[in-house]
Amino acid sequence: MASALAARLYWPGWVAATALTGIVAGFMLGHALILARFVDWLLMTGTPAPGLEYAAFRATAGRGGLTAFYAVCGLQVIAVVVFLGLALASGRARGAAALAAAAGALWVVAHYASGFGALEATVVRATSAVPPDIAASFLRLNVPIHFFHSATLVTALGALLTVPRSASRRKD
Repeated sequence: MASALAARLYWPGWVAATALTGIVAGFMLGHALILARFVDWLLMTGTPAPGLEYAAFRATAGRGGLTAFYAVCGLQVIAVVVFLGLALASGRARGAAALAAAAGALWVVAHYASGFGALEATVVRATSAVPPDIAASFLRLNVPIHFFHSATLVTALGALLTVPRSASRRKD
């Protein structure tokens, strides 16, 4: 019964995991190319309180933008893990699903386990000058870590995109 339910939910799960992973990969690439560089610029230009400037910048984008961003990112991680469960239960594309789940969740682990999440929060919430050691660490990691996030998400997306081809080769 569980495998029948998994088989029934398999393709909707794949669509959700693939769509959300593609969207979050786009978020991270955009972040690496634009937003991360904006925050770097605030720090490098000697802006006394980058957090205040960033807060003003974020407010112009409308309320709830950051909440929506976090919600989509959280749903992406949940979707790839659920898809892995569906793949395992239905016996389909387990390798691709495992790679997608591992890579699709790795970016969050790397963000916080590296300490960058706390460092980023310190910088964007600053109400006075950011201490030079924190600013230097942030400037050194900001763009590379967001490109790493993009790369892991693109890897997850690539794995997910192989699923229809592997499923078409399998005779059920």
